[in-house]
Amino acid sequence: MFATFLGAVVVAALPVQVESAACPSGHEVEQALAAMLPSVSEAIRPDVARVFRRDDHLQIELVNPDAAVIAERRLDENGSCAELAELIAVVIASWESDVHPEFTRSHAEPMLIALPDAPRPSPPVPIPAAFYEVAAGAALSWSGSPALAALLAMGWVPRGAGPGLHLSATVESTHRLDLGNRQAAAWRRYMGSAEFDWHLPSGAWALDFHSGLALGWLAASGTGFSENYNGYSFSPGAVAGTRFSRRVMRHASLWLELALCYWPRKQILYGQPNASQQEIPHYQVLASIGLALGRFPSER
Repeated sequence: MFATFLGAVVVAALPVQVESAACPSGHEVEQALAAMLPSVSEAIRPDVARVFRRDDHLQIELVNPDAAVIAERRLDENGSCAELAELIAVVIASWESDVHPEFTRSHAEPMLIALPDAPRPSPPVPIPAAFYEVAAGAALSWSGSPALAALLAMGWVPRGAGPGLHLSATVESTHRLDLGNRQAAAWRRYMGSAEFDWHLPSGAWALDFHSGLALGWLAASGTGFSENYNGYSFSPGAVAGTRFSRRVMRHASLWLELALCYWPRKQILYGQPNASQQEIPHYQVLASIGLALGRFPSER
């Protein structure tokens, strides 16, 4: 009951009175206006808002205390009484604020609040692309005598530069070792290696340093003997090399390489019946050239 009384007091103090004999009622519109317009002194003569139907529309007229029409508007009669009351109240409040600026509710001044800067997200760190290739080439092998060689290699560097893995396999033509009396030995070595590689790319160019373990399989046969025999021998070793390459196409590069192999195991060839013998050199030098196909560090 107290709330109803308080509402009636607030409505009575509005700067405008609403007259309506239809839906919505004048009281419903005034209740909606109470939230939009301030209360005024009873000494102030209020304006009058008239709401009535005309040609299937709601006609709204605002009249001042001297009975002069200040504003008028037609609205479509769509919606419930409560919805129409809110809409009509908005129209009347807008008119009142234009005619009587002092009736406008004061608004709080906007306050500028300084907020701490939000941490900016770090830019994404690009994930480096892996470098990998398959290479094939031809080589000149020197180990006491020259021989031609063919090789196949694979390289993989997970971050595109720096440490990686280098694998290779090499087969060479025969070396000739003279045993005297028109007798000789022909020998060749089949070699495979597993090496640590350090890859240094620079644009289209790259430099590689690699070293690691090598496994050799030596095959030898005699020539010029009354009976020629074949012999085979396994030998572990070490290899180190440097390779210089240049990319010539998106997925292809040309390369030059110089590698040095060391075979610590002593391997000797014997000739009968004169008991001649020759030791196969411990060192082997490979100078090679070839083509590599793969993905290179500058690609993303």
